[in-house]
Amino acid sequence: MRRDDLDRIEKWAATSLMTAFALLLTLCGPAAVAQSAPFHANGAFADAFGCSESQTSLECFNVDVVTGPVNGQKTTFMVYDHSILDLNTGAFQDVSGFGTIPISAFQVHGQTDSLNVDTSTVAVFFNQICTGTQGVFTCNSSPGGVVTGTWTVIRNLLTFKNAGTFRAISPNMIETNAGTNEAQAALASVNILGAALANITATVGTNHNTSISVQVQH
Repeated sequence: MRRDDLDRIEKWAATSLMTAFALLLTLCGPAAVAQSAPFHANGAFADAFGCSESQTSLECFNVDVVTGPVNGQKTTFMVYDHSILDLNTGAFQDVSGFGTIPISAFQVHGQTDSLNVDTSTVAVFFNQICTGTQGVFTCNSSPGGVVTGTWTVIRNLLTFKNAGTFRAISPNMIETNAGTNEAQAALASVNILGAALANITATVGTNHNTSISVQVQH
């Protein structure tokens, strides 16, 4: 592995962790769980998380797509989140959603994965928008929209084998993953309801008997 590749991964990991931590401290206050959606993932997955920072704002993107059987049928489940934080005022907006999407919306082709779905046309897909400032926010249902992504494996870079529980928290949503997976490092470009971020360091791979729960808070 080249030294510059390692530097890039280390920088991405540190930036992602610090950004996530900053968002949690700034955006998330105590909340009671209102509802949840469980999913059993046992198959291909792709995820991407990345942020873009300017002098005045911090913008973060997260897209997770997993597959697994439901009542004996192959099913695809997606979680998305896009947040913008004003670094001067503390005001923020967060759009997010989760639910089952058409199988055809997520395609896996060897070293590349792709996603293209309009959540506004998917029945029983949960979409919401939260706005607020300094950790105080209100959330309402939203129409959703188009979420797209492309993932390309970075060959001969990094492979992962993970086991345990991982939790991601956004202003009004908690995503918990518990199980095992095997993954490869990838570069991703995502677009969430018209907002885009390219060249995110991401992962693609396979889940093994992984339990995924998405909880919506008050």
